[in-house]
Amino acid sequence: MYTHSFRNTIVSSSFTLPVMAVLTLVLWVLPGMADSTLWGGLAITMLTAYLIMELNNRNALLRIRSRMMSTTFLFMMLVCPTLHCWNIDALTVVCLIAAYFTLFASYQKYRCEGYIFHAFLFVSMGSMAFPPMLVLALAFYVSMLFQLRNFNWRTFMAGIFGLTLPYWAYAAYAIWNNQLDTAFLYLDEWFTPIMPDYSRFPPNQLATAGAIMFWALLALIHTFRTAYNDKIRTRMLSYVIVTVEFTLAVLLAVLPHCLESTIHLFIANTSLLVGHYFALGKGRFFNAWFYLTILVFAGLGVWNYLSLYL
Repeated sequence: MYTHSFRNTIVSSSFTLPVMAVLTLVLWVLPGMADSTLWGGLAITMLTAYLIMELNNRNALLRIRSRMMSTTFLFMMLVCPTLHCWNIDALTVVCLIAAYFTLFASYQKYRCEGYIFHAFLFVSMGSMAFPPMLVLALAFYVSMLFQLRNFNWRTFMAGIFGLTLPYWAYAAYAIWNNQLDTAFLYLDEWFTPIMPDYSRFPPNQLATAGAIMFWALLALIHTFRTAYNDKIRTRMLSYVIVTVEFTLAVLLAVLPHCLESTIHLFIANTSLLVGHYFALGKGRFFNAWFYLTILVFAGLGVWNYLSLYL
């Protein structure tokens, strides 16, 4: 028999996201109200949460009316204070969600070159701040071939043009300033293979990253187990998110020296899957598991704040 639990109230309430936004605002700027970098980071985070909400609304990623995806994103960001200050890497998250808008709109479209061009353009724009983001282009091409069913020579070239346009513009700027010979040297440091070294990270950061990856794994399992309940279009879009999730997980594993940049993207993408998991998950002990998850992440947040400010 169905019982309306506190978790159901959190999942379905229209007040959940505003309450989470207010909590985020208060705790985010608490370390320094006059710190403009904190306000800048908060603005980008709130914008990303809004875009995630719109992405869900336009594509019906959840079968119920819920704001759990945006709420999950804010909650995960809140417990990671090292990501709170503004830096250019924060724009990569906005670019990823913006790319999803146009990529999802191309689903089974006969002439969708414009959508594909803009999806890859957003990826390329994000890569100007964080070059390894270019790897997501491979995930997009795989998704176009298997999930979106719109891969052909026209969409392939549209993706190439979208990827290269920002670099053409940058090359033109470098030529104007007579710096073309050195303009792209910064890419070498990002794509030079190095042995991953996890020992330089404090235990709290490793524990937080591990917890996020653990719940991401549970959300992936849930997605595959319950995908048949969704419409075909929603199922295919969920698999696109899963494809990107695997790609970001690989980046996390092989580029630990870029942990803050990669985990930012990973949190945004994971929030789509974990939000789906907690909004639609069922089971005898699932409510207790939901509360335990909140306590675990809250505990990690306290640990992270204490490690950062004490």
